[in-house]
Amino acid sequence: MVLKIIIAVAIAFAIGLLLYNLRWTLWHYLYVRPWIADSVQQTDRMRVRLLCETDHEILLEACNELSRQAKRGELKPGRYNVRRDRYPQVSRFPQPIRALAPSCVYIGENDSGRVVLEMLGGLGHFGVQAYTEDYKKLPVAGFTFGDRELIPRLWYYDDGYIGHPEYDKRIEQLIQKGKAKRKVKTADR
Repeated sequence: MVLKIIIAVAIAFAIGLLLYNLRWTLWHYLYVRPWIADSVQQTDRMRVRLLCETDHEILLEACNELSRQAKRGELKPGRYNVRRDRYPQVSRFPQPIRALAPSCVYIGENDSGRVVLEMLGGLGHFGVQAYTEDYKKLPVAGFTFGDRELIPRLWYYDDGYIGHPEYDKRIEQLIQKGKAKRKVKTADR
């Protein structure tokens, strides 16, 4: 009799454990995986918009305008959320920056002249860092302007470069794709 009870409890426990795992597996496949896939697609679209569809000269000028506003005291140096919990000052940002819709914008302190547009933060950072003509390189060990110079004084940075020496080939392909699109648009005019 005791043996039958032990076997029944063990079977009930195994069935319960199986159903519990099945519930989490289904939840993962029905909800988590699509959310992750959508996030990856959104990240790729942001990267393409930044590298392929953005006029980098215009973007650099917009960033320099932010730097000038900070030097004139119209904006305080620091971080400004753009996409979520948008700061009211963002409405005064140049239109090319608002149109790009970065996650946040950092305006350098101490009249540094550096502006950072962070497209994605959290687990995988990427964006651009813009520098004014009179920018003084920080005297910090290991300081870099970014991972890839797009045009003079506008640098792309991406956590994808960390530990992946071949990553620049992917970025180069996106940049060339963007240049080809801009040539077609220019030729159509």
